[in-house]
Amino acid sequence: MSNVNLKLLQTFLLAAEHGSFRRAAEESNRSASAVSMQIRDLEEQVGISLFIRTPQRANLTPEGKILFEQIRRAMTDVQSGLDRLAEIAAQRKGRVHIACAPTLAASRLGDILATFKLRYPRSIVEVKETPPSAALLLLQEQEVEFYIGPEVPNLADFQFESIIDDPLVAAVPPDFDKGQKSFTLSSFAGIPLILLNDKTAVRGLLDRLVADEGISFNAQYEVESTQTALALATAGLGICIVPSIAVSSRRDDNLRVVPIAHPLARRSVGIITARGYVHHSFSEQLMSLIRTNLRELA
Repeated sequence: MSNVNLKLLQTFLLAAEHGSFRRAAEESNRSASAVSMQIRDLEEQVGISLFIRTPQRANLTPEGKILFEQIRRAMTDVQSGLDRLAEIAAQRKGRVHIACAPTLAASRLGDILATFKLRYPRSIVEVKETPPSAALLLLQEQEVEFYIGPEVPNLADFQFESIIDDPLVAAVPPDFDKGQKSFTLSSFAGIPLILLNDKTAVRGLLDRLVADEGISFNAQYEVESTQTALALATAGLGICIVPSIAVSSRRDDNLRVVPIAHPLARRSVGIITARGYVHHSFSEQLMSLIRTNLRELA
């Protein structure tokens, strides 16, 4: 049997529910003869009579009743699915769920969300601070709509939109400040360093670069947060190596930011989304604001 046209099934349901081709025609704004022809087409396709026709009524045959119950159950499931989608859409109308790298959350997200709130006072934004690896699972499960953070390798089911290039820099307290205009990786040898720990993407990048150079670092402190690393550096415990974006909005005269002279000591920062995900207007507006805000750093 070839695929049955959905319109034939809809006409069948109307006729079965009303027990009348005429009533089905009135409700669907068609002629009774058109409805009768569609029912006959359906019967020819399934190879069996579905109605017992009388001048007053169109009663279902036993086989017609079987088809009616199956189609009605399927249509109920479809309508339930559509109602659920409408409910989700209504909930999302003023609410945006996002994930953000901790470095960005601490340094840039506050200004972005403050501007967004001024533009959309009734909006609600839920933020999950998480490293990129955990963010991908959140995107896959559609618990968040997009992620703001560094690029992740092997994004088969996701797409990355690069917004800015974010170099690594050294934040130098006065006791370690020799007026350096830049640091090479080898020039950090023997200097007390404050590094992000191996749970972070920045540390993974730094470790690869150091291994390629065949050198080792004197890591006195390892922390998970860039803000903690900067706080320890401010206390004079050593030089910390952090992404530039972590210090871009920081106003601390006690630390001098010095570039690292290595072409690969940088990462791309942007927005990661799940392929095929359809964003609603509020999330689109927030992504647009994020692009504008981050590009101001470039």
